[in-house]
Amino acid sequence: MIVTSTAFLALLSGVAAQTQYTSTAASAVAAARATALTLSPTSNVPGKTFDRFVQIWLENVDYSVAIADPNLAYLASQGISLTNYIARTHPSQPNYVAVVGASRHGITDNNFRRVDSSIKTIVHLLEDKGVSWSVYQEDQPYSGFQGNYKNQLTGADAYVRKHNPLMSFDSVTSSTTRLAKCKNFTMFDRDLSSNKLPQWMFLTPNMTNSGHDTSVSFAGKWARNFIVPLLSNPNFNIPRTLVMLTFDEGSYEGNNQIYAVLLGSAVPTSKRGTTNSTEYGHYSVIKTVEDNWGLGNLGQNDVGERAFF
Repeated sequence: MIVTSTAFLALLSGVAAQTQYTSTAASAVAAARATALTLSPTSNVPGKTFDRFVQIWLENVDYSVAIADPNLAYLASQGISLTNYIARTHPSQPNYVAVVGASRHGITDNNFRRVDSSIKTIVHLLEDKGVSWSVYQEDQPYSGFQGNYKNQLTGADAYVRKHNPLMSFDSVTSSTTRLAKCKNFTMFDRDLSSNKLPQWMFLTPNMTNSGHDTSVSFAGKWARNFIVPLLSNPNFNIPRTLVMLTFDEGSYEGNNQIYAVLLGSAVPTSKRGTTNSTEYGHYSVIKTVEDNWGLGNLGQNDVGERAFF
């Protein structure tokens, strides 16, 4: 096979991209922040039930504990509460991997793991249909960063790679354009204000706001303060927007039943404040997105899984 100079350069770029953006040294972060590519794609591909899908994940609480929090209970009252939603496993990382890859792909811990570049994710299916996507991670220092990043004032954990669902996949990190769509909350605010949000989004708050290093009450307050204004923002809650707020996993003592609520303009007024006791899980999220845009499937646990609609 003859490889052209352009293809060879692209190949080198992909190899470098897999490990290029990991240093947390102040000088390296400043340099990368100034040069790392950031993309804000948009599209308008009609879906069967919704035209925009947004996931927001919190951390490590059983359903019974989460629904007892007044702020999370309030949000449940504004949408459809999935009262039999079961996380896939423990600990965090394999759940994040599962929700975009339809499988844990052998990951059973929170260590630095890389899924082979031959493995596709939901974003590959989205791209094939022209559906725009972005991941937004609070306190990620710049687009495409692949390490862990601490609060520079307090030294506390802020952004962690294990909570970014796409960073474990070499098929994402080997692509500079895909890395450019793995952005921080500063870019979310910018994309929101300029009306450049994509059709598929995954948002992870930092280790404080997610409740990981704080409490469910802290996470509940953050979630309500973050989501409620977005639901009245026409740049975010466009017609037929579906927002899913959930957790990555429950406690090790329970059956991994977690809080999950569907919000947004795609939820009919008559359905707000209702419950659905059908058993769902993280693979149901992929199936719902696949069915909505006619994406096909990943040939993993999404095949045969039930969708929300």
